[in-house]
Amino acid sequence: MRYLFVLVFSMLAGFAHGQPHEVDLRNQWQVYQAGQYLPFTKQRAQSIHLNLTSKEHYGLLQVIDRHEFTVFVDGQLAWRQADTLTINTDSLLRVKGGRVQLSISQEPFVFSLQTKLVFPNQQAPEINLLRPSGHFSNFVILATFFMLLFSVALFRANPQLTFDYLNVIKLVSLQERDEASVTGRIGASHNLLYFAFVSFGFALLLLILFHYSVDRIALSTYFITHTTAGAFATWLLLSVVVFAVLMFKLLLIFIFSQLFGLRDTVRFQFFHFVRLLFISGVGLGVILVLYFIFKTSSTSAFASLLLIASIFIIISVGILFLKLLGRTGLPVFHLFSYLCASEIIPLIILGKVLLF
Repeated sequence: MRYLFVLVFSMLAGFAHGQPHEVDLRNQWQVYQAGQYLPFTKQRAQSIHLNLTSKEHYGLLQVIDRHEFTVFVDGQLAWRQADTLTINTDSLLRVKGGRVQLSISQEPFVFSLQTKLVFPNQQAPEINLLRPSGHFSNFVILATFFMLLFSVALFRANPQLTFDYLNVIKLVSLQERDEASVTGRIGASHNLLYFAFVSFGFALLLLILFHYSVDRIALSTYFITHTTAGAFATWLLLSVVVFAVLMFKLLLIFIFSQLFGLRDTVRFQFFHFVRLLFISGVGLGVILVLYFIFKTSSTSAFASLLLIASIFIIISVGILFLKLLGRTGLPVFHLFSYLCASEIIPLIILGKVLLF
């Protein structure tokens, strides 16, 4: 048994020793500004520079980004590629005399680029690594506490209305249900508070998705944050944008309901949409919590949540069509034209903005 233990331990030690070691070189990036090379501090730049030496940077250098990037070696164009570029630094430094400068450029600016040095089957050299910033994690924790307190306040103020907005049966049921008994007027103060809650919640979800899938969603480049205070300011701005989109949606429903002679459907249709946002937001939040628990880091996994939400919204539009068909008794083509103008086309435009 003792010999078996020694054998297993030796195999595990050899396996661990044989695993490649990765070092993130982001803290060694430089930018050229005002006639000199300065440390990269997450400012917007079209090019970053990386000095490699044979003493510290032997192994394989991986340049990773879903978007196309261009690599220059001592000012000369060497590669133009997307996804992953692997460079054998041993060979490159041997040709260049032991020292070389790599310059990596992107349009419109560098935002999701990664540079990793891989040391296969050997111990990595001593490279001074900066502790990664935890500002976004701090922001998410504080923002989540705020949303929890906000939800508790809404529930204590009007529990019946909270349960009504979270009523999945009302969302999918094709039978006629009385919305006025609970929701009341659209402009009532309690409804405006729920609209604000939905806006804050969806803005927070979007910021999280933008942060963790920055190379998958083009719009995310406009919401990159570097400090906790900056993240809160961006969240507030995005919440205002979401609330404005919600009010614009109400305006569209009102205008087209007047044009198509469906004046009695405004409140019914708008509360259907808000209930959809409420329930889908809770569902996305639960999935994100599971992602964080299981330490999911795949950008595709986070980006796919927007696609899942889009599919769910499309299904809800079909349910709304069947609801209005039974509620109004209008011809199918007339009702379909109305939904195209008030629901489908605006959703296509919004999806194109978010996903492309």
